[in-house]
Amino acid sequence: MELVQIDDVIPKPYQNQLESEASALGWYFHRESARPGLAFARTFSGFYHMAFDISQPSPVASGINALLVPLLFVASEKAGIKFTQLIRVRLGMFPQTTIAPQKGRMAFFDGKHYHASMHPQRHADRIVVTFNFR
Repeated sequence: MELVQIDDVIPKPYQNQLESEASALGWYFHRESARPGLAFARTFSGFYHMAFDISQPSPVASGINALLVPLLFVASEKAGIKFTQLIRVRLGMFPQTTIAPQKGRMAFFDGKHYHASMHPQRHADRIVVTFNFR
């Protein structure tokens, strides 16, 4: 699958609501968010919040999942990408990253390729929602 990127995939009020809800969540710290178990000179720590994980006895791990799953339905339809199974929904919060955050942007790509959400350097913080699906 090639990279598919859609800006303003959902209306601004929906974006604002997600931002507000995500900012009020309980977050868990990861010392190495991008490359656990690998020895690199620099680490990329950050925080995460699990919303959904199919491997758990109760897959819905957070109430914000109810706001996030419709986002995936809308975005996948706009991108022409079909999915049959939701595997995981995780939010990541990264202080200080090199990539300029773009509120409302959704990107689809094959997760088999190396990827990571990095820390903003010119922006205060960045919240990323990751959907894993088949």
